Amino acid sequence: MTRLLLISGGTISLVLGIIGIFIPVLPTTPFVLLSAGLFVKSSPALYNKVVTGRITSRYMTPEAGRRSGITALVIMWSMIILTAIFVVNSTWLLILLLVIGATGTVFKIRYFFSKKHKQITGIH
Repeated sequence: MTRLLLISGGTISLVLGIIGIFIPVLPTTPFVLLSAGLFVKSSPALYNKVVTGRITSRYMTPEAGRRSGITALVIMWSMIILTAIFVVNSTWLLILLLVIGATGTVFKIRYFFSKKHKQITGIH
């Protein structure tokens, strides 16, 4: 049952990732990475197809991860700024929002731009 759920989730994520190639609002790389992560736990054959596929393999590189990190930071700070301008009325809430944003930024920089992350491609 768990294997079936993982394969279903990976398939849905992969479809969303492929749709994201054509629709600029939908992010491609996070969905392809998620599908690879779900397939690695459930089906090595599907994982290898995602990692070595003609379309999907280019989203499994460190450069793609960095692009995802930049996109995540831009979206996160856009939402923080919009929330600060249009929603927040009190100073303490604004400070809390900025502290949470700074914490998220540190996490994303450490995660997406770390030299420890190697290229994911290849048959495992």
